[in-house]
Amino acid sequence: MEASATWRRAAAAVMPAVVPALMVPVFRYTVRRFGKRRGYQAGFGAYWALCWGLALAVAGRRRLVDLWRVPGPAPQGRLVMWSILLVPPAGAIATELIPNARKAGPTAALAAVGIGLTNALAEEALWRGVPLAVFPGRKILGWLWPSLGFTAWHLVPLAVRPHPRGRWPVLLGAGLIGVGYGWAAQRSGSLLYVSLAHAATDSCGVRAARNAWLPQAPAGQK
Repeated sequence: MEASATWRRAAAAVMPAVVPALMVPVFRYTVRRFGKRRGYQAGFGAYWALCWGLALAVAGRRRLVDLWRVPGPAPQGRLVMWSILLVPPAGAIATELIPNARKAGPTAALAAVGIGLTNALAEEALWRGVPLAVFPGRKILGWLWPSLGFTAWHLVPLAVRPHPRGRWPVLLGAGLIGVGYGWAAQRSGSLLYVSLAHAATDSCGVRAARNAWLPQAPAGQK
């Protein structure tokens, strides 16, 4: 039992550095093997599988499922908690959904919801779930260090497919989600609300869904 706990703590401690470093060669391989577009998609598929695989291995299935329970009575600082949860979705609605929804179309909007939900659940399981399960209440290992790894991971797909608004706005948004949602998860002891907020944020990416995920019509048919 002690050996198992030691392994879990060691794995959770190195995870924020290992995951971004591991995904660099994975994305390079998928892009080289399938091309930029399909390679980008395959790279994310591998990333989601890694998120769930590591979360289940380190946190354990039973503990991971339990983390999505409805949290108990809100701790002191409820206004701060809800502000942290709602700022990223509000920013995504203003900068991604409203300016791009009409051009992207309903198919892209539906795809964005599916991709956003898939990505949010996988990332919350790994980046907030594992630290919450292994290091509950720990400021560095349970919150700040995983937030840094979560932010650094976003450099990997950005190297393959740059964002139209540039690298720094994406990293700033990822950093805010990492720090804010990491704090909220540790504070509430639950992944439920951070997962819903994260999914709402990612589901606003209608432009990315249209350009990076949906089949592209030939140039003469656009």
